[in-house]
Amino acid sequence: MTRKRSIEVRKGTGRWAAIFALLLAVAAAHATGLEPGPVSDDPIWTDKPVRIDRKTQAYERLAVEPVMVPLRLHPTTRATAFDSASFADRGRLYVLTDAVPVDPKRFCRDTDGSVAVCGQKARIALKRLVAGKSLTCKEDIRFAGVSFVTCSAGGRDLAETLVASGAASAATPRLVRVQEDAMQRKAGIWMDAECRARGRCPSAGRR
Repeated sequence: MTRKRSIEVRKGTGRWAAIFALLLAVAAAHATGLEPGPVSDDPIWTDKPVRIDRKTQAYERLAVEPVMVPLRLHPTTRATAFDSASFADRGRLYVLTDAVPVDPKRFCRDTDGSVAVCGQKARIALKRLVAGKSLTCKEDIRFAGVSFVTCSAGGRDLAETLVASGAASAATPRLVRVQEDAMQRKAGIWMDAECRARGRCPSAGRR
């Protein structure tokens, strides 16, 4: 009799232990944000292709960062340079991100009284760099019919080339030293004493 009661006690204890373990599993699932349910034998990872049925499987979709592909431009010889930092080709306007253009109507005056049509010279400098050339560009900003770009031709950065020759001023910190060197050499627009004093050339109508 004592042995039979002992067996029944052990069975009861085992049953309560199983119930307690189940309750712990449910609590742990809730704590980790998992829904309680039957244990699945399906693998959680596989190196084989798996067909996903969107109606029955709710897998998380990870955002994919787009790959930035270099922009290849081939402006025709008829490409239009509006100033020394922007040009149009095939109906789209391209603006050099790192360059501040010179007003095409700008005249530059040196301290000795000599005058140069530096605005037109700067515009022509950009025209020569892009017309009929093969350009490799990075599109920094794009909207409507305008693209702000960083371009190079034959391994030469266009904005840096223009700033170095005094055909534009620096629009970003990376070309500040290039501009300072051009100012010391009085290259291009920097022949003008007012431009050197200001560190930039004001518009032609604001002299």
